[in-house]
Amino acid sequence: MRVGIKSYSKVFDKEDMAEPSRNRTKQAKALHVCPECGSDLVQPTCWEQVGDRSHWRVWRRCPECEWFCQGVHDEQEIDAFDEQLDLGAHELADELRVLEHSNMAAMAEVFVAALAADLIGADDFS
Repeated sequence: MRVGIKSYSKVFDKEDMAEPSRNRTKQAKALHVCPECGSDLVQPTCWEQVGDRSHWRVWRRCPECEWFCQGVHDEQEIDAFDEQLDLGAHELADELRVLEHSNMAAMAEVFVAALAADLIGADDFS
């Protein structure tokens, strides 16, 4: 079963699909890092189990320079990549909370100023 956001039309034969990544230590640390621009925002776009089901074919894309590739990786590499993706998701959620708080504070400030200037009346809420 293939899971993903976008599918690619390139066809892979069984030999390609069964071949695991060559340099496991380096890739386990860097699947989230773009080899072209160095960004640490590389994201999976599609993935599927291959071979003996202990390996995954992952299509990855860098949102900063549009680099993309696919490769077969073992569970250790995928686990390390997944941890980086989780950290990124938590960072995004934290930043979203900060932005929401800032936006709501600004809206409340404008609302209070409008109330003080008598620009808002009861008929505005009917």
